[in-house]
Amino acid sequence: MSDAGLAFQYEAVSRDGQVSRGVLTAPDEAAVVRRLASDGLTALKISPAVAVKSEGRERGLRPTERVLVLRQLALMLEAGVSLLESLDTVVKGIQARKGQRQFQAAIAALRRGDSFGHAMTEHVPGFPDYVYAMARVGEASGRIAEVLKEAAEQMAYEDRLRKDFSNAMTYPAFLAFAGVAAVGFIFTQVVPRFATMIGEDRTNVPAMSRWVLSAGEFANANLGVVGIGVAALIALIVVIVANPTVRVRAYTVAHGLPVIGPVIQSREIASWARLTAFALNNGVPILSATALARAAVPIGPFRVGLNMLESDLRAGLTLDASLGAHTKLEAMDLSMLRAGQKSGAIGAMFGFMADNYEARLRDRMKRMTALLEPAAIAIISLLVGFIALSLVLALSSVYEGVV
Repeated sequence: MSDAGLAFQYEAVSRDGQVSRGVLTAPDEAAVVRRLASDGLTALKISPAVAVKSEGRERGLRPTERVLVLRQLALMLEAGVSLLESLDTVVKGIQARKGQRQFQAAIAALRRGDSFGHAMTEHVPGFPDYVYAMARVGEASGRIAEVLKEAAEQMAYEDRLRKDFSNAMTYPAFLAFAGVAAVGFIFTQVVPRFATMIGEDRTNVPAMSRWVLSAGEFANANLGVVGIGVAALIALIVVIVANPTVRVRAYTVAHGLPVIGPVIQSREIASWARLTAFALNNGVPILSATALARAAVPIGPFRVGLNMLESDLRAGLTLDASLGAHTKLEAMDLSMLRAGQKSGAIGAMFGFMADNYEARLRDRMKRMTALLEPAAIAIISLLVGFIALSLVLALSSVYEGVV
């Protein structure tokens, strides 16, 4: 559906007598009639769409809104409402204009005969990759309501995880900002005054003190240059972080760090195990289930190991043997999967593994944030202490020279 033209609200009836309502964008009402006719609908009423006031600029759906949409769809489908009617109802409650138009395009694709998974993939971007794959699985198995509910719960869990991490990082980030501001104030306001007191002759001043005094004088005399340099550094960091190659490299490096690495690994394994359990419990073959779950794993060491899983399974290797050779899953995890394969309860074993790693993830996040606060305080204290010690040594060397 094109964004060009005017928006029209319509009420139409299908060949089987089902009434549907929605919004279409077209040059005029005649074009709307033709569009509806091409979709097998007869127009009953067409009128200009009333613009819905929305706060701020035009935007897409936020993560919490996406979760709500999936939950509403699942609820209505469970109640026996048809997919098209459920989508029509949900779209009317979407306040984000861009997100509303995306779902309207998906509805139009469904009316043209597209599958739900394909319509979502083509017209409603922004969901995690596994949501689109799960939608296709649910449509094929006839359990689309259960699938959407599971997808919503997974997205809600990941959203809570991001919010918990952001909230936990707020205080360390505030400490870091306060520390940088304090150091900047000392360099631009305090150190230059000490430099004036000491004078130009700094022969007997220690090297660390000379460096601090020179840096403070330069910062005070070139505040504009320093400000531009800081802004340029921030912009450079943003550009570097936006580079996918750099992000992948940074993610790989973070995997090996002492505190952050275990948190990342627990999150990856928990998400992967949860999606694998979901797919297997819905009758998806093991090869398709592993491919579906792998799509939710970020590019990194664990993803590289999973890339070998499907080819190993086709070659006749067992699931635990392949994962043991190419990933760093613990021996207990591999033994559970081995037992699950023998007993036919492999889906339940993946679900147990997901619960286990989600519990580990919560504990490790608490431990990481508990360490970050004293680490931030220690770093700030060392910086301020280094500057204070440099100034004290500079003053003491001047007094000794006088005496």
